[in-house]
Amino acid sequence: MGLQAIGSEERMQAERSLKKPSQPRAKISATHSLKGRVMESLDHKEPQTTRALSQKLELHQSSVSHTLNELMEEDLVTKKGKGYRLSNVGLIQRNVQDRMAKTLRCLMDHRDFFLSHDLSGIPLGFQVSMGVVSDGQEAVEKDPAIPYHMNNAIISILKQSSRFLVASFTLVPDHQLTVAQAVREGGHLQAVSSDRILQELRLQSHALKDVSLHSRKELYRHNNVNLHLIVTESHLILALPRLDGTCDLENIIISKDREALNWGRMLYYYFQSYGEKVDLATF
Repeated sequence: MGLQAIGSEERMQAERSLKKPSQPRAKISATHSLKGRVMESLDHKEPQTTRALSQKLELHQSSVSHTLNELMEEDLVTKKGKGYRLSNVGLIQRNVQDRMAKTLRCLMDHRDFFLSHDLSGIPLGFQVSMGVVSDGQEAVEKDPAIPYHMNNAIISILKQSSRFLVASFTLVPDHQLTVAQAVREGGHLQAVSSDRILQELRLQSHALKDVSLHSRKELYRHNNVNLHLIVTESHLILALPRLDGTCDLENIIISKDREALNWGRMLYYYFQSYGEKVDLATF
């Protein structure tokens, strides 16, 4: 018996039973190259027409229109009037894919560096987005033809800075003295380190004992910091331990990219949030 012979209510129930079960939306990621290109060209706030997108991408308008329809079915794109823009889900997905792509490129470009160093000091969430530190990167490996070239470059950066976020498992005298001098001259320091390093600082650093400078310094105790991180107003400086646990100050990542700076700041504050603030009055 066909559907025509069934009453209207029964027919509706039969039609529903013949349909495939509904699938959750937005499960298909926009990994296809054309989808990716369209998403990269879309904005989250300002809608763009298919004509504008086709001209920007140098593609036939029908191809762009078909791709936009697919992205809308996946809830990655929304339509407003004649224009299209990324949905909230689309914006997040594009940003995630961009971060992952940068990290994969970073791993390929500096494979030997990552294979020979201990990454345990970098939380997993930060490892996934670590590719941003390679953007605007000035150096990863020391120039063997110029003795102490890397350290000299770092000192130069520190001398030109006045605000410092430091998370470190080691004490580098040149870095310590340069930052201390900057604090004396009006700079600000926030630092996270282990009990052992803090004790060394207590014995060696006169700037930390100077009561007049207390308002420009914050120290935090955290015994699980396993890297040497300095973030200034303009630069990220990152050194990792070798696999044997020793600090490698010859192969250092230096970046001035805005995203790298934000990555470094968030990493510092991650350590600070788990640290115990040191009372400088009794330090």
